[in-house]
Amino acid sequence: MSVVTRQEMEMRQPTTVKEALSYTPSVFSTRGSSTTYDVVTIRGFTTSTTVNTNQYLDGMKLQGNNYSEVSMDPYFLERVEVMRGPTSVLYGNSNPGGIVSMVSKRPTTEPLKEVQFKMGTDNLWQTGFDFSDAIDDAGVWSYRLTGLGRSQDAQQQMAKSTRYAVAPSFSWRPDDKTDFTFLSNFQNDPDAGYYGWLPREGTVVPYYDANGKAHKLPTDFNEGESDNKISRRQKMVGYSFSHQFDDTFTVRQNLRYADVHTLYRSVYGNGYVAPGYMNRAYVRSDEHLNTFTVDTQLQSDFATGAVSHTLLTGVDYSRMRNDVDADYGTADPISMSNPQYGNPNIQVTFPYAVLNRMEQTGLYAQDQMEWDKWVMTLGGRYDYATTSTLTRATNSLAENHDQQFSWRGGINYLFDNGISPYFSYSESFEPVSGSNSRGQPFDPSRGKQYEAGVKYVPKDMPVVVTAAVYQLTKDKNLTADPANQAFSIQTGEIRSRGLELEAKAAVNANINVTAAYSYTDAEYTHDTVFNGKRPAEVPRNMASLWADYTFHETALSGLTIGAGARYIGSTVSYYKNDTSTGKKNDAFSVAGYALMDATVKYDLARFGLPGSSVGVNVNNLFDREYVSSCYSEYACYWGAGRQVVATATFRY
Repeated sequence: MSVVTRQEMEMRQPTTVKEALSYTPSVFSTRGSSTTYDVVTIRGFTTSTTVNTNQYLDGMKLQGNNYSEVSMDPYFLERVEVMRGPTSVLYGNSNPGGIVSMVSKRPTTEPLKEVQFKMGTDNLWQTGFDFSDAIDDAGVWSYRLTGLGRSQDAQQQMAKSTRYAVAPSFSWRPDDKTDFTFLSNFQNDPDAGYYGWLPREGTVVPYYDANGKAHKLPTDFNEGESDNKISRRQKMVGYSFSHQFDDTFTVRQNLRYADVHTLYRSVYGNGYVAPGYMNRAYVRSDEHLNTFTVDTQLQSDFATGAVSHTLLTGVDYSRMRNDVDADYGTADPISMSNPQYGNPNIQVTFPYAVLNRMEQTGLYAQDQMEWDKWVMTLGGRYDYATTSTLTRATNSLAENHDQQFSWRGGINYLFDNGISPYFSYSESFEPVSGSNSRGQPFDPSRGKQYEAGVKYVPKDMPVVVTAAVYQLTKDKNLTADPANQAFSIQTGEIRSRGLELEAKAAVNANINVTAAYSYTDAEYTHDTVFNGKRPAEVPRNMASLWADYTFHETALSGLTIGAGARYIGSTVSYYKNDTSTGKKNDAFSVAGYALMDATVKYDLARFGLPGSSVGVNVNNLFDREYVSSCYSEYACYWGAGRQVVATATFRY
């Protein structure tokens, strides 16, 4: 597991969760400059192009569907954890590559009064506040109120992002054994930024105009229209409760209700048309998503002879409902050299009104056993899930009922010098919607992983070093039906083998260092089309290094300087729509790239403002132009250009 702490986020000042993960091994998070969704790839497995199935908040899944997804701002988070590999035993259905687990800021009994101001590239303006304190003298009641307002132009012309959010929370701690915390988040994104894509021609390779002259598209090119819009309004309320009855039993319950309204209206790119024109398509989707999740867990601490046990048993339940009213269609092509906006000639060809539902119940148990310096973990889970789609036009219902048992086991040894070798096996599952050509519903896909590694955490130094090798396989993957290309069959398999190295160290009172490297060898091992090929948008090599230095007891006391480097190796993609040239399903490559980041921060304590600071962060320091990746030949993404952000934080 990797952890991005609040301190690291304050040092690098990310504006999205995926940006906060830029220095985390085996996490590919630089998929374009769009800030609309936090889509990431972990250990070679990517969620869909819109909705994540691997994001969790306060231990519970953030369920999404179609274009509807909760978006969390890093300013509201205490930390972000990445748990790599299958995690279904404790977390239910999830992506086999791993999950992103976010932890909300909680009320404190120590006074906190913070006001923050930001300004930067693309007309960025942001104001935030974070207040927390005990309400009564005994500290039984406490509160926290965090909020922000932000406006920024997107990298692409004619697009912007605007956000207003507030997160009130309250805690009741009558004694050291009981904790009840009410958590909420209310967020309005009237403009959620640019969400589109460009063809391979003009990004990865030049395109040619009618005169045969080669061109590249500018990195701020927008293939859509000025009235393109994606907006999101989200509300979340819930609580976290724990009570320790005695030295043996502790009960916990987490609950959350979420409501998301999403409007997506867009003319977007749909492939290259020679010479120098881009096809376009149209979508309008008005969606109302609501979800409910509750997880109840009992922890039992006991011993059987010389073996101590930490036994977790629990039941969780989740429900999702998304009402989708959508239209899909076409729009006129646009010139890539001389784009003319304002008359897209939209033709709706496919109305799409559906009600998507999902309901899941899981029973789980996990026992962590310790004997001498040995630690063994064994856990299992049984899930029952129902997914359904009601098509409004025909009043037809397609329904899947899935059940799955998954388990995990692991063993490690704790040496006195801080070295801990380990070996583990784990499983995951994901329900798969739809049916084959015979009308039979698809089974859940399954993930299986073997992992071995070593962790080094010396007792007398703030150092964490980890190394891991793994083999991860996802079976029952959908692949094209050779007998009927309009349908899929469930015989596909993807295998990912890899190596991960990570080190975090406070070298001394001045220097902090974070380093990571990952090697990912992913391959379609069984597929009717892509057998033996790499999945798209999966870099084989990634590496990063960050270091910062803080001056103490000198004339520069309070000054921190930091710099980082990120390397993303080359990726592949595939022609998916190109049938005229016979290239369909052929591969093409996207070059790798290296980016530099930097920061300068000054602590204002010497001016009587302890905890206050001013600073400047620069991402992509040398403003490198690069294609971050391509989903297909019609969907490539310019990477984010240089971003300069000045931040002033005042605590009093």
